[in-house]
This record gives sequence, structure tokens and C-alpha cells, in this order.
Amino acid sequence: MTIEQSMSLIHPRRHETQWHQHATGQLYWVRRGIIMVETDQAQHALTLGSVGWFPPTWRHRAWMPADSECHSLHLDAQGSAGLPAYPCVRAADHFLLLLLDKVLLAHEQAPGDPYPAHLLAVMTDEIGRAGELPLQLPLPADRRARQVAELLLVQPDCALNHEMLAQQSGLSSRTLSRLFSQQTGLSFSQWRQQARLIHSLAHLLQGDAVALVAGRCGYENVSAFIAAFRSRFALTPGQFQARQMR
Repeated sequence: MTIEQSMSLIHPRRHETQWHQHATGQLYWVRRGIIMVETDQAQHALTLGSVGWFPPTWRHRAWMPADSECHSLHLDAQGSAGLPAYPCVRAADHFLLLLLDKVLLAHEQAPGDPYPAHLLAVMTDEIGRAGELPLQLPLPADRRARQVAELLLVQPDCALNHEMLAQQSGLSSRTLSRLFSQQTGLSFSQWRQQARLIHSLAHLLQGDAVALVAGRCGYENVSAFIAAFRSRFALTPGQFQARQMR
């Protein structure tokens, strides 16, 4: 079980990578800001207090909606085997974050030493036990449904309703609902809500006022946004800002 590569990165807002894949598995964790990682199947948001895992050979790309600082570890096949076989975002408590930093430092200071591998075994177990966070947005595979999804990802404040979006894509509203339900596991309204909430994270991390973020994400009033945010993430937008930016 070895670390093939470790990186500490600082990226400005709007930095992005092209689609690519690795023979190694990749762990990301964020110190500041937010990283969005997209695979062919889903988008994943990584913020402080989370760790993202992307197994070997999974095609993906990444972009930074806000100024961000992150760390990354590339694991060999043996190290990857102890982690999920699918991309995921797991909760990272204080102990796990310290452990990740310790593994990174140990590898950078003594890449050939067996000590990082011992730490890595503990880290793998901790990530395996950590709960998944609601920071993922599955994407529909159908071309027409994906067009609707991509429109709403670019314009979360889009005023078109379900029926209008379906008609614009050459679908009936019933077919659009069925495609989202079958291919994402979410109803269309649930998916749209999740897309808006994930989009809101970057604006909040830039320090934007909650009321302004609510409007940019398509909510008619700030109360509806706060209620939806609290229901999904178990804290208010203001509390999220305070925790992430302290």
C-alpha cells in the first residue's frame, strides 16, 4: 500500500481542469473554498469538513467556483482497494483531517519510508467508516434529460417550470419526470432543489449575503432558501458561512 503522488494546491476562482483519468485512486480534501468534481455520472462538491474519493480510471474533471486551497493523494491499486469502488464524498471529522495532513506530510518528508503506509491503513479505515455527505448530484444519462440538467446547472435561477423545460427538450413532462427518477434516483423537483443548494455553496463561500444567494439560486424569498438549506445540510446558510470561513 503506497502513495504514488501527493499535492498541495492553491487555485483561484474559475480554475478548471480538462476531462482526464488516472491509473491511481485520488483523495481530495479542502482547506479553503470549494472544489467541484464531475464524473460522467454525477457532480460532487468538496468543502471544508469533507473528503472526496475518486477510484482509479474514473474519468473526471474539476473546477473551483471560489478561491480554493486543497490537498490530494494518489493511491496505488492496493491502497485504492480498501476504499469504495465508486466516487463519493465522506464526512471528515477533526481526527480524519489531522490524519490526512499527517499522511501527506510523512509522504513528502520521507517518500520511501514505510511509516506513511501504516498511517494510510488507518486513514483508509477511517474513511470507510465515515458517513456520506449530501454533496453529490447524480446526472441523467439520457441526452434530452441531460440537456435540461445542464441548463439548470448553468442557470439555477431559470424561471422555466417543469412543463416548459420538458417541452423545450422535446419531451412530455411525464417522460422528463420518469427519466430523472430512473436515472438519478431523485424526482425532478428533488434534483432541481439539490442543484440549487449545491450551487449556493460557492456564493456563500465568497461571502455573499444570504438574501442575494437565495435570488441567484432561484428562490422566491430568503425564508424558502434557508428552510431548504437547513433541511438538506442540517444548518442554516449563515451557519455554513461561519463554519467554512472562520
